[in-house]
Amino acid sequence: MIDFIRMNYKDKSQIEPFICDVDNFKELRVVLEQHSGVIEYPYKTYLETIDITVTEKNVCVMNSLHKLHNHQNKKGNRNHNDFKYSELEKTIDFLQENLINLEQSNLSKLEFGLNIELDIPAEYIIRNNIMMYQFKIHNHNKKFEGKGEFKQFDHSNYDFKIYDKAKQYKLPNNVMRFEIKHKRCKSFNPLEIYNITDLKSKDFLQNLFEDLMKRFEELTIIDSYKNNSNIPENVRTAIETYTSYNFWELLSRRSLRNKKRQERMKFNQLLIENNLLKTKTELRNKLNYKFQNLINN
Repeated sequence: MIDFIRMNYKDKSQIEPFICDVDNFKELRVVLEQHSGVIEYPYKTYLETIDITVTEKNVCVMNSLHKLHNHQNKKGNRNHNDFKYSELEKTIDFLQENLINLEQSNLSKLEFGLNIELDIPAEYIIRNNIMMYQFKIHNHNKKFEGKGEFKQFDHSNYDFKIYDKAKQYKLPNNVMRFEIKHKRCKSFNPLEIYNITDLKSKDFLQNLFEDLMKRFEELTIIDSYKNNSNIPENVRTAIETYTSYNFWELLSRRSLRNKKRQERMKFNQLLIENNLLKTKTELRNKLNYKFQNLINN
């Protein structure tokens, strides 16, 4: 569920002396001006795998909670396995025990995602079945240097990522990850999340999941149809048109917005009538099942 987080203490009057105390952090890296001998910002230290940076203006704490949990449990610097609610709660408790005034910090970045297992390689579905998001093509298609498919859809406040987790970590099973990277707090504050301790609330985690599923429903995911003899030629031609970014871009003009809405309905009906939404239904069911399994354990 929760992966990378970044939180900031705007008032550093108490947290900075705590971090600089050798009894709390044995190692503190600073900038030393060679000629004057003056110590300058930033100061940097670590809480196991969590990075802590002190600047002139604030204190920043960031990194993956999932990887921190795995590190503490001798599972390596990875996040391919499940990260259950009880484990998330324990990880946040660890931060509360080893930092001070955690409730006075504000989350500024947050990643929420789910790994689901598939019967076939994730790269196949990402490449062939996941076509568009909000009727726009992906902004990035990273290949992990030959280690699988990675499609990312950029938004001003968040990035929506879908990628082959199995190939990324050379796993024996087929794993796909759906992830929302909230780049600004305005993306998750409406979900009632402001502070890292809010992530211990199952209700607020439910809000994050529903937000992920809202993005999922905005994906165009179509069963393989090109070599399907049951799909008439005119239907294949229509799908080719509807999965063209240029088609929807043209309809985005203000004068054509009503027509765009009509075409969306026609496209969806076409997919329903030709039974081409089985992949999307399967992925939806797997995401729902995985979240319920994690939140209840």
